[in-house]
Amino acid sequence: MVRSLLGRTRRNQFASEPNQRRSQPLITSPSLNGTTVPNLAPELRADLSTFAGHRRILVALDFDGTLSPLVDRPQDARPSTRAAQAFDELARQSGVHTAVVSGRNLESLTAVYPAPRPDNLIGSHGAERRVPSVTPDAPEQRELTDAQRENLTEITARLSEVAQRHEGVNLEHKPSATVLHVRQAQSPGIAEAALAEGNHALAHLPEVRLMAGKAVLEASVHAGDKGQALQWLRQVLDVDALLFVGDDVTDEDGFRILTREDLGIKVGPGPTLAAHRISGPEILSELLELLLSMRD
Repeated sequence: MVRSLLGRTRRNQFASEPNQRRSQPLITSPSLNGTTVPNLAPELRADLSTFAGHRRILVALDFDGTLSPLVDRPQDARPSTRAAQAFDELARQSGVHTAVVSGRNLESLTAVYPAPRPDNLIGSHGAERRVPSVTPDAPEQRELTDAQRENLTEITARLSEVAQRHEGVNLEHKPSATVLHVRQAQSPGIAEAALAEGNHALAHLPEVRLMAGKAVLEASVHAGDKGQALQWLRQVLDVDALLFVGDDVTDEDGFRILTREDLGIKVGPGPTLAAHRISGPEILSELLELLLSMRD
């Protein structure tokens, strides 16, 4: 049976679920302590202050579309210099852990995120984990079974056929998944056709998890998601509260596991389970700088 997020993704794109908390609108904020405060809603500033008051916190960020603006070619992505600097300064503070929780595989993530970067890196939606302070000798990725390897080979073959039929459509290979990228497709129609064909090609493969993101279709033989990865980080880092910021539909798995002590922030438009919203990656640096000032 194919375990698919596509149905849920489509619902999230067009309608909010009944139990979702409404994301707060953006407004221009007044100054705080004599400095310019970012364009963040008062409710977000208040919740950020409460979050900052916890003794041990985890600040976890998605990469593409959050720390880095979205780009046509994944290899061209780079983190915002200002946001990366604030993120690095947070990591140096007592009681603060930082992590990047990305859909990219770790090799790709480290290639586009030059040092200094957080020690704690989660790749492939949780299938790869690098947390040296907790598990210095643990493998970074889970070993696949023979059946999973065979399944991944079949996934790759079927998606390769789709990509070959459409100019500008290409594949990304991960340790436990293959991703169909359509951002560079020659037209929106071609992109839509490629995604539909990819979904159809994999519909009857056993034990495949389909994840539809922004201009991508990812097929994984690993059942984990960002929510499970965040839960694991919370436990092994022993934090009192966590902040998660993300922009894509796959980040909703992360928002879904947050508790009252935590803080979820959606980047950009679209229905979300996050309590708050910022307009784009360019605002993230201001958010991190404000959190930094609240921890001082």
